[in-house]
Amino acid sequence: MSQLSEVNASAATATTIASPTSPGLQAQSAITLYGRQQKIFVLVTLLFSWILANADRMAMSVSIIPITKEFALDAQGAGMVLGSFYVSYALMQLAAGWLADRFGSRKVLVFCVACWSVFTSLTGVAGSLFALIFIRILFGIGEGGFAPASTVTIAEAFPKKERARAKSLIIGASFLGSAVGTGAIAGLIHAYGWRFAYHAFGLIGVAVAILLWFAVKNSPVRACGDRPKGLFRSLFGKAVLKKTMFIFFFSNIVYVGLISWMPTFLMKTRDIDIVHVGAASAIPYLVAFASLNVVGWLLDKVGQGRDRLFMTVGATMVVIFLALMAVATSLPVLLTFWTLSLVGYTAVYGTVFVIPLKHLPDESVGTASGIINFGGQVAAGIAPVVIGILVDFGNGSFALAFSFLLAAGVAALTIALSWKPEHHDGVI
Repeated sequence: MSQLSEVNASAATATTIASPTSPGLQAQSAITLYGRQQKIFVLVTLLFSWILANADRMAMSVSIIPITKEFALDAQGAGMVLGSFYVSYALMQLAAGWLADRFGSRKVLVFCVACWSVFTSLTGVAGSLFALIFIRILFGIGEGGFAPASTVTIAEAFPKKERARAKSLIIGASFLGSAVGTGAIAGLIHAYGWRFAYHAFGLIGVAVAILLWFAVKNSPVRACGDRPKGLFRSLFGKAVLKKTMFIFFFSNIVYVGLISWMPTFLMKTRDIDIVHVGAASAIPYLVAFASLNVVGWLLDKVGQGRDRLFMTVGATMVVIFLALMAVATSLPVLLTFWTLSLVGYTAVYGTVFVIPLKHLPDESVGTASGIINFGGQVAAGIAPVVIGILVDFGNGSFALAFSFLLAAGVAALTIALSWKPEHHDGVI
């Protein structure tokens, strides 16, 4: 029997011995609470929430340019500001995944959006490097619970045959949010300054939290006995899930490293202003959003048993086009290679988060997604800081930074090639 199927078996046993009216069975049938129109409402609301979450997050990648000047930061200090968010964000993946599995996704989602919106607004009043880092850590607590909780919402509202498309649309909003975030923050900074921009984003977030409360249905609380005992330990101990987590870890070093430093890189090496940086950065993200939805459609239609193929092809594209980015001599060529590298990343990104939705029982989806995303967000905390140190060490050159990102891409590809789940009755 495969490693992940053991979790399926234990969950099935727990469901079998539950009484027909137990909260566990009610939660299992939560999907019946959502009609077609309600599914659309949930999907649109989650999509907008993800766009906002990533816009808020990406705002720092652009605003770090005027912040660096105002606070007289070197590259290492800027890297600490960029990376501090991901420390608490990573830790919250584990806690929020369990909470959403236990209590349903609605309460966790609304708390997360409200929390991160408050700290987004507070970013605009920071008066020192310490205050910026502290607020960014608190901001990460709010955003950190959103990803695993939204995965639980997908499991509550959609049958397995529709989940890859639904999940890909939702997480694809990370690219839309990146496009909106870089463009909007650049325009707001140019017109009103970076502090005002954070106040505006925070106000929008409060409105979105209220909307989510009405969009997502209140799923029944699962009794502790309805979840397999030792689920977290069991999942975390599975080699297949750990490999999936490490594939996302190394892939996210590349992705977050690029999105965090690309605006600064473009301004320093291509001599363009902050407004044009925002516009240029938006193009690859829009293409990546479309690509991820194609990946989701393919995973639902022809992806059964082809998880390794999707991740391997994607990681290969990341490595090839990242290497070409490092030697690109013109802005259009650089943006083309960056876009193609992001397309490869979407194949990895889409697959790693569909694995729990397709292959695990619903009551463990949040926990498993949290474990995978934990690995990716630990990487996200490391990448900006390391790149800042390497840029300082290289006296402003990004050559060592690109070498670091390439090494991470090769590591992701190597693990993807060795991702070899056993099969039992067609289930991983």
